[in-house]
Amino acid sequence: MPRLTPSTVPKVANFSEKILNLTRNSIGPAAKDVGPAVDELLPHFRIGEKEIYFPKARIILLRPNAKHTPYQAKFIVPKSFNKLDLRDYLFHLYGLRALNITTQLLHGRYVRLSAFSGRFRGPQIKKMTIEMEQPFIWPEEPESNEVARWNEKFQEELNRYKSENQMSVGSDINKPSTAFDGTLGKYAEGAQPFIPRFWKSELINKRDRAEKKIKYMEQLSKIDKYAKDNEVTH
Repeated sequence: MPRLTPSTVPKVANFSEKILNLTRNSIGPAAKDVGPAVDELLPHFRIGEKEIYFPKARIILLRPNAKHTPYQAKFIVPKSFNKLDLRDYLFHLYGLRALNITTQLLHGRYVRLSAFSGRFRGPQIKKMTIEMEQPFIWPEEPESNEVARWNEKFQEELNRYKSENQMSVGSDINKPSTAFDGTLGKYAEGAQPFIPRFWKSELINKRDRAEKKIKYMEQLSKIDKYAKDNEVTH
C-alpha cells in the first residue's frame, strides 16, 4: 500500500471538519449539488435492519439560540431516542443528513398546581443539536400588528361558532358549523344498520317487557327482605 507523503496528506482544522470531509466523500457527487434529487440521495451511514413504517415519535424543531450557526438545528426528541435514531429519522423522512449530533438532557421545570399546593418537577426534556451541510435560516417572527390581525380573525370565527351552537334547534343541531371552515364539527353521524319497522317494534316490545320483569323482580326481592327483617325482630 503506497504511503502518503506529508505534502499529499489533507490538512484538517478540527475533528468536525474531518467528519464532514469523510461524509462528503462517502456521499459522492450528489453532495456537490445544491439540491440533489431524491433518487440520488445516498445514505451516509449504515442503514438499520428494522423497518418502521409509521413512527410515533414526535420531533420538534426549535428556533436556534444566539450561539448556533445556520448550519445547526436543534430538536426536542423523546427520551428514548438516541443519536442513531434521530439521524435515521431525519434522513428517511426529510432527506436531511445529520452529520454531527450532540445531546442534552434537561431537568423539567417546577410546576405548582395552585397557590396552596406544593411544587414538583415536570418530566425531563431531551434536546439534540445536529450539524447540516446546507444552512437553514428561520423566517422572521411576525410583528405585533400581524399577530393582532390573526387574533382578531380567530375571535370572529370563535364568536360565530358560539352563536351557531346557541341558535341551533331542531334539525339544525346536527348541521355542521361554518366557523373555522367546518373543522370543529358538528359531524354527520356514521352509517347505521338498517332494521325493518316490524322488527324494530318487536325488539322495542321485548326490551320493554324485559325492563318490566326486572322491576317486578326487584320489588319481590325488596318484599322478601322486608319480611325476613320483620321475622327476626319479632
